[in-house]
Amino acid sequence: MKNFLIITLCLCLIGCASAPNNVYKPFVDPQYGMTKLQMIDLIGKPEKIEIYKKSDQSRIEFYIYVKQYQSSQEEVPVCLINNKVVGWGKTFHDDHVSMDDTRIR
Repeated sequence: MKNFLIITLCLCLIGCASAPNNVYKPFVDPQYGMTKLQMIDLIGKPEKIEIYKKSDQSRIEFYIYVKQYQSSQEEVPVCLINNKVVGWGKTFHDDHVSMDDTRIR
């Protein structure tokens, strides 16, 4: 009877455990020229997306990822133009978004 209770308790504890909903995927630098789908396959889904319309009516997209460190984190924007990676990083973002650009997302 004692063994039965121990086994039942173990099964209950195992049944209560669940896998985390968000699978953590470490940030990996993309490669220039990658398509949007290749980038998402490599890095995963972004935390957020920013899309801007430039004054010449072209679009520039930034897929924002979070790079985790032991005690901190950093947002890393990856820039796509015409569905191709053209650069990444905060400096790249700041250099390519101006006050004249219209944020559409």
